[in-house]
Amino acid sequence: MERENLTLSDGRNFEFLRNGIDSDSYVILHAGTIQDISGWQIWLDYFADNGIAALAFGRSGYAASTKKPGRITIDVANDISELANSLAIKRMVNFGLSGGGQHAIACGLDSRSVGVVTSGSLAPLVEMGENFYTGMQQADLDEWEDARRDINDLINRFKGWMTQDAGDLLSMPEISENDQKAQSTKSWKVLLDSVGYTMEKGFDWVADDYSSYLEPWGFDPRDVKVPVVIWQGGLDQNVPPQHGKWLGANLKSSTLHFIEDESHIGLFVNYEVEIMESIISLLRN
Repeated sequence: MERENLTLSDGRNFEFLRNGIDSDSYVILHAGTIQDISGWQIWLDYFADNGIAALAFGRSGYAASTKKPGRITIDVANDISELANSLAIKRMVNFGLSGGGQHAIACGLDSRSVGVVTSGSLAPLVEMGENFYTGMQQADLDEWEDARRDINDLINRFKGWMTQDAGDLLSMPEISENDQKAQSTKSWKVLLDSVGYTMEKGFDWVADDYSSYLEPWGFDPRDVKVPVVIWQGGLDQNVPPQHGKWLGANLKSSTLHFIEDESHIGLFVNYEVEIMESIISLLRN
């Protein structure tokens, strides 16, 4: 698989990675915060083994994808619409991990969408209010505080990660037991390596992503009519349970898989096959 690039209508570069299956039906993978498209390698291979076309893409500011200052959630859906046009995609299921979740939901408005799946997705801050932050671990609360105060403070925080040993970061006391189990897998290593790649390529993604998270999404998620499968961990301290519950209550055609004893990373890694199969089911129905 080789990285590909599309020039969008506004002149920005848009980077993506396909799994080599030729089809007009696609699974489109929306990464979590800091994740590079290379972090989807295992998923892209899984879909290829099942004869399903899939691609991962970099949101604005990530790696070779040009930044878009002031980006909001619906902007990513518009970029995906242009990509779908260029690849002659007729049917698609969008999957979003963590910070990618809301962007996948936005793509559910596209007429080519036949479904959306999320894992540990944020709900809209404008709807949640202060309950958006309830139950988050302190490390995440500190990051959100930085983003609200001055995005450069958050950029400097992330830059500081580059001077630390990855093992030390992963052994923080706020990492749960289920996260620790997940971190012993190949999937976690691939994800971790992709995070390192993102940071090596720069930090334009920080401002773009956090404007998406902190600002109104640019659409009402209640207007998404396609089936939405929501995966949420009961022990998630990055995106706490009330986020998944809000999505389940407000998205009209939603199914909530609430896994009581799973955390943020643990849910994504330990349930990856179940999540991928839920994506395949939507695409094939």
